[in-house]
Amino acid sequence: MERIKIMAIIAVVAIIVAGAAIFIIGADNSENSDGSVTVTDYLGREVTIDSTERIISTSVVPTAILCGLGVSSNIVGVSSDAGVYAEDPYVIGLTNDDFPKAITDGMNSGRITPLGGMYRMSAETIATVESDIVVCDSYGINQEIMDALDVLGIKYIVASSASSLEEIYDNIQLLGKAFGKEQAAERMISEMKSVIKKICDWCESIVDNELKGQKYNVALMMTGTYAIGPNYTGGDTLEALSVYNAFESIERYAAVSKESIASVNPDVIIYQNLEMGTVTSPADVAVYVNSIYTDPVLGNISAAENERIFATAGGAKNSTSYYSQGIVRAYAIYAMFIYKDFMTFDVPDVLDSDNYAQYTQQFWEMINS
Repeated sequence: MERIKIMAIIAVVAIIVAGAAIFIIGADNSENSDGSVTVTDYLGREVTIDSTERIISTSVVPTAILCGLGVSSNIVGVSSDAGVYAEDPYVIGLTNDDFPKAITDGMNSGRITPLGGMYRMSAETIATVESDIVVCDSYGINQEIMDALDVLGIKYIVASSASSLEEIYDNIQLLGKAFGKEQAAERMISEMKSVIKKICDWCESIVDNELKGQKYNVALMMTGTYAIGPNYTGGDTLEALSVYNAFESIERYAAVSKESIASVNPDVIIYQNLEMGTVTSPADVAVYVNSIYTDPVLGNISAAENERIFATAGGAKNSTSYYSQGIVRAYAIYAMFIYKDFMTFDVPDVLDSDNYAQYTQQFWEMINS
């Protein structure tokens, strides 16, 4: 009899706990009783979204995330800076989505309106396309534009420009909640973490087993004259790949001279985006890289002596500098460059739109074998 009473008490407690859990989950759900959704965006603004039938995205980063979440068919307007949709649709280890094909197809058919470059977009430009919600990131919007959108009665949410991997995950979660795709957001983040861990574990094993604990000193250059420090997304990537950041003293990114690069004497140099102010076209990237070997200042550094100077261009550059789910390819690309001697295939000094997807897939297959 006593045992029956105890079991009954346990059952009641279980029901109470389960009920509490259901209540907590319900309280965390941002869906309102009228079907609208309220989210808190990157700027701390509470935004209630009544409809997501017509979406404008003012930056390629949230556009890519929206495609990954499965809402590309609702996008009616996008930023259209030259070359931003040059990425290959295949992302290693992630469920296939329709970025960027859905966007380029939509613009070609007239279903999606190209609204011009992110930095040249105004509230008036955005207003030329009817929308239920506009998605911006903090790079491409300022107070003047936000004030004008408010005056025009255009609803918008602001995502982070993402200066860390965690902020990329935050953006995916924010947009997942905003567009009723929370499960898709969690799936995407889980897949990203799995891919990144696999790559980082492989790099760590190379350092431990092949290099006997000796780490390379790597200079990650945003352009030919700007270096990336540890507190920026690229710097996060370097640290995760078991290397030293040659510009550890830089907070985020900063202009550096050739003499400054020579003074830190990197074992490896990776140029992330030479097309931003340093050269005029992807074809010139290889020419620039080759010129380092005969440069009077940089030609004698370790990276030049050991032929470890690399760069990304075109779609490969987008993969390393646009901070959406495609960032996992940056881990693969940098790992291939840094640990080139330990690859089972030859890695070119420059990865671009024509070849990077082939090599990242080959790398992914190699570390999964």
